[in-house]
Amino acid sequence: MKFYHSLDDLHLEGLPSVVTVGMFDGVHLGHLAVLKKAVQISEENNIPSIVLTFSNTPASYFQPEKLSYQLSTLEEKKVLLNKLGIDIVIALAFDSYIASLSAQQFADDILVGKLNAKHIVFGYDNHFGHNREGSKEYMDLHYPLISTYRIEETMVNNEIVSSSLVKNYIQNGKIERVNQLLNYPYFLNGIVIKGDQLGRTIGFPTANIDVELTKLVPQKGVYFTRCFIDDQVYYGMTNIGIRPTVTQSNELRIETHLLNFDKDIYGQQLRVEFVSRMRDETKFDSFPQLVRQLEIDKEDALNRLTKIHITS
Repeated sequence: MKFYHSLDDLHLEGLPSVVTVGMFDGVHLGHLAVLKKAVQISEENNIPSIVLTFSNTPASYFQPEKLSYQLSTLEEKKVLLNKLGIDIVIALAFDSYIASLSAQQFADDILVGKLNAKHIVFGYDNHFGHNREGSKEYMDLHYPLISTYRIEETMVNNEIVSSSLVKNYIQNGKIERVNQLLNYPYFLNGIVIKGDQLGRTIGFPTANIDVELTKLVPQKGVYFTRCFIDDQVYYGMTNIGIRPTVTQSNELRIETHLLNFDKDIYGQQLRVEFVSRMRDETKFDSFPQLVRQLEIDKEDALNRLTKIHITS
């Protein structure tokens, strides 16, 4: 897969393409249907499939004072799109130039002028251009030589799969539902940093990670997780919270106790995949009560791991 930040760097040499436009945040089941159609058209016509996306959200442009949380960083999105067989990804900055383009300008300058689109795949609510004037109907009316396709909404349990729906479930800790809608385990990537090292004094050392500011973090609580370090898989229990039993700080921590693991991994990349939710974050009356709960959590996590091994 080829990746570009600028349309000027792309040289199709007159080759036609199949294009789909959108944020594709999370690359969830709804996106999957659109992307698979683009890949299918690409293979049938022996032309490149192009995803035109943005390196920042429209919300971050129109409301820069408000932090816009995402399901996937740009780097994570690139990996997910590559796995689906997309040939070219172009991530433009959503800036004043993009925001000002009319539907006609967007189509003339970008879709036709730069990408030589002969096929365009739309999601069920996909629009482009100023005031969202661009649509499948707009292209059919003004650019009849371009074939367009609309992929209907993906429904799961009578709900339309969307990035906002996935975010809502993440913020409410319903991680099993999230994973169903994504078709993969929701994850956080980060570098392991030093914490206060309290856990190691009570037999529960943890790996604390620092994640990108805009990455959406699940609701506070304890989760059963699958983790990756240097492509090696480990399982653990991950606490997201402010640790009210041991500190008065409101700093959110993401810390994972890896099962049957005792290596020094400070400074290394850790990927934490959320498998299931174990319990809410709790403030205990005493330190021994916290330790006892951690022992119960560990037993719970080991039981969940045993079930995975039995079914795999």
